[in-house]
Amino acid sequence: MSNLPARESQFYGFNGYESVFNVDWMTKDDEGYKSAMFYRYERNQFRFRNDFVGILSGEHLKWSAGFALNNFSVGSVDISKLNKGRKSDDLLPALDSIPGAFEVYQALGLITPEEARGGWVNTVKAGLVWDSRDNRSNPMKGIWTETGIEVSPKFLGNDWGFSKFYIAHRQYFTLVQNNLSFAYRLMYQTTISGKVPFFYQSQVMTYRLTGYSNEGLGGVSTLRGVLKNRVVGDAFALGNFELRWKPWHFKLFNRESYLGIDLFYDFGIITKDISLPADLQSKFDALELPAGYVYSDFFKPAGDKLHHDAGISIMPVWGENFVIAIDIGKAFNSQDGNIGFSIGLNYLF
Repeated sequence: MSNLPARESQFYGFNGYESVFNVDWMTKDDEGYKSAMFYRYERNQFRFRNDFVGILSGEHLKWSAGFALNNFSVGSVDISKLNKGRKSDDLLPALDSIPGAFEVYQALGLITPEEARGGWVNTVKAGLVWDSRDNRSNPMKGIWTETGIEVSPKFLGNDWGFSKFYIAHRQYFTLVQNNLSFAYRLMYQTTISGKVPFFYQSQVMTYRLTGYSNEGLGGVSTLRGVLKNRVVGDAFALGNFELRWKPWHFKLFNRESYLGIDLFYDFGIITKDISLPADLQSKFDALELPAGYVYSDFFKPAGDKLHHDAGISIMPVWGENFVIAIDIGKAFNSQDGNIGFSIGLNYLF
């Protein structure tokens, strides 16, 4: 059970590059500045989750199942609270004078009033897992594949009913015994039925969590050089490729340890759009928005393309199992941001 508050959760729109990102609108000293909170909204999540796994056949084939109770509280960022303690020349503008992307999407009806408040998303899931890894923390060989279906039925007290399918395949190859390996992960996720609230579309399905959350596309658990949750759609494909090197082995407090250096490349793409109305531009033009709000600065309906990044991870590992991950990734397209930096635990996969 956990409570995950996020006063400044990221929101960049739908369908990847079909939503335009204007970095200058959030940059204080830029001529086009609007608000540091322009691509933000508030999303607080209460979660109770249980995941189960058991042997199905032999050593490697397993079944997985689980359920989760999720209550989301959603709304605009609380400007008055964020302005407390700020100097007068650093105050954030009120939303009625400078509405953000979240408010514009509501005005267009792309985010319904129900979604804009949040609600219950309670899910059950079932799937299969094949796991032949030789080591959990940093495998040198083996396969780890999982697939399953997650369902959010109305009779569980949900405000929305939908189902999703996911599959993720990971494989590990030894290049130099104990010191150098190549690993990759390929993932696909899609909505099978129903309407998924926009704030749940960023959830990456998995049979068990390895961290406090698992969101994307964009951010530390998916595209490490891309803005968190930059790429949101009804289905996506994801790939991560890593060359993992252990250049220095040593003992620390009588435990075998090492320093890991990883070179990585990540890509992701929306394979099924969240549907937008055909008359979106005319609806946008009919809105009473501040000067400088132009349709082409929000929407570019030309389909999505690859979002990708590359970078390096520095991995101090103590006792073979306690892993600190320092990731530095560079996005290839300025629409996805610039450089992502994070410090966390464990290898990505």
